[in-house]
Amino acid sequence: MQEEDLTPGVDLLESMRSVGYSLEAAIADLIDNSISAGASLILVDIEPITGSHIAILDDGVGMSPSLAIEALRLAGSVGPRTSADLGRFGLGLKTASLSQARRLTVITKRDRVTTALRWDIDHIKTTGRWSLLRLSAGEAAGLHWADRLGQQPSGTLVVWENLDLLLGDSSDPGGFVRARVAPLIESLALVFHRYLHGRQGGIAIEVNGNSVSPRDPFLATNPATQQKPTEHIAVGGAEVSVTAFTLPHVSKLSPQERKRPDLGDQMRESQGFYIYRNQRLISHGHWYGLARMDELTKQTRVQVDVPNTIDHLWQLDIKKSRAEPPASFKTELRRLMGRVVEQGKRVYTHRGRKVDSTDTIHLWSKVRERDGFRYEVNVEHPLVSGLLAGMPTADASKVLRLLETISDSFPSHDLFAEMAGNTPVAAVQRVDESALELLRLYRDSTSARPQVETVVATLAHAEPFSAMSNLEETVRLIWQEQPSGT
Repeated sequence: MQEEDLTPGVDLLESMRSVGYSLEAAIADLIDNSISAGASLILVDIEPITGSHIAILDDGVGMSPSLAIEALRLAGSVGPRTSADLGRFGLGLKTASLSQARRLTVITKRDRVTTALRWDIDHIKTTGRWSLLRLSAGEAAGLHWADRLGQQPSGTLVVWENLDLLLGDSSDPGGFVRARVAPLIESLALVFHRYLHGRQGGIAIEVNGNSVSPRDPFLATNPATQQKPTEHIAVGGAEVSVTAFTLPHVSKLSPQERKRPDLGDQMRESQGFYIYRNQRLISHGHWYGLARMDELTKQTRVQVDVPNTIDHLWQLDIKKSRAEPPASFKTELRRLMGRVVEQGKRVYTHRGRKVDSTDTIHLWSKVRERDGFRYEVNVEHPLVSGLLAGMPTADASKVLRLLETISDSFPSHDLFAEMAGNTPVAAVQRVDESALELLRLYRDSTSARPQVETVVATLAHAEPFSAMSNLEETVRLIWQEQPSGT
């Protein structure tokens, strides 16, 4: 048997560009490298006028000349992986960068030695060789932020130029890239929120001068958030931690929290598992077939922490933007899902009702039918039945028809749309005054005025009086008034 070496053609570089990186995923991949290098400050600059370049600068330990060459080798790395390493295949720097630009330049400084290297797709295609360019000090000096790196004791600068795949056929490159800044900040705020909290040494990220603040998907600092105890599941000889959170009802969100898309009209799509690899968010917004993306479970989010020692079991892709849980892990999760999902549903199904108030008489009744359910005015409510009892039969029939029309016109679809968008229900300011008028109506609806004690016993379990703390006192005051018309 004979062997024959087959060197890849230079067109492989063009093929590598079609991995499917988004701008957000590509920049996140480079930030992974900066964090692994011990950086505390990571700066991102997207040139806003002509879209000529994107630069990422960190203050990490930098690389020696030999390590820099190895880092730019396809499937190369800068040393053995540690348990805290955010890398995966040794392709991130190259594939992420070339997925957006035709020219990748890396300038790195370590131990007072600066190294500048470049992959240029057009140069490689012209020469037909896999030739990595080494830049002189003068050539490197003209790049954005090269002078700033020179003033640092160490660090790495990555510059993307000729942003052909990013810009596409845009007629206004500057406007196009400016529009990408806000979504990029949103994405980085979520992906690295646990690092931005300072849990790994106080990482700071800036994009075009804007500081990236952490966006915690679990609202751990909101006192109304419900957190279940962490469960530990053995997978592939390693330990995976699972913590379930039930987010507060919209009425308990702060004004700032309500502005977040994932707590507003995108909340339904934001439920599910949040998979973290070394505290870096990999994937979210899925139940992986263990639950449905339901309106009643949209408050439920589950944090899953996975070590990098079992990457192979999670089908982690090159972009580190998708992970599929192994079958053994799904089996263990199934036993937890019932409690997790049910707690999320209770945010809505028990909203505003006492847990033990099953005998409460509601003004609206839910009627289940073969093809669904509907709501109708409860004619057995004391206010309604008392009013009808004091009317002539002909008038009572008219009122019943009116109530039926109101029930048939209940705006179910509009209510669903508003609730799906997590729009808060406006507080009704007239409740107290309305309750007084309803009590007078109840008092005057019958010729024989019932005793105060009887009224209190009846209304204590009927909306809206069941929520009144001073019901008996109020009834006594109303009963001492002269009836209307006397």
